Amino acid sequence: MKSSLDSPRRDTGRPTIDIVVPVILLAFGAVLTLTVLTHAGQFSSVTADCGSGSGPFTGLECNSTALSVAVLALIAVMILSYVPSVGMVIVSLIRKKVIFLWPLAGVILIVVAFYLATSLAGMTVPTGAGS
Repeated sequence: MKSSLDSPRRDTGRPTIDIVVPVILLAFGAVLTLTVLTHAGQFSSVTADCGSGSGPFTGLECNSTALSVAVLALIAVMILSYVPSVGMVIVSLIRKKVIFLWPLAGVILIVVAFYLATSLAGMTVPTGAGS
């Protein structure tokens, strides 16, 4: 007669929700990243009303250098927030750890970076532009 200590362990597996939520978050992050990357190029036309020089504006208004840096930083943050979250999901799956935190952090970072870059783009627009 076998004792209960010698019986094989049952593999309970991962709960379905622990796989579905990260996949949904990664898909949402991919769509969000592609959308932001597609529209990042449109920020370059924000300073088109400024003319050839910086003009009589002060601060960041009509500063195409600041806008270019913001666009490049936005693109870098999009890539550097989504790709590692995909990699860490794979590593977490292999190690059987909590998975959904990595894509959630990636999506939050994407949203924050987009709003910061949009805010900076808004600062470069001259006060009377578009009217």
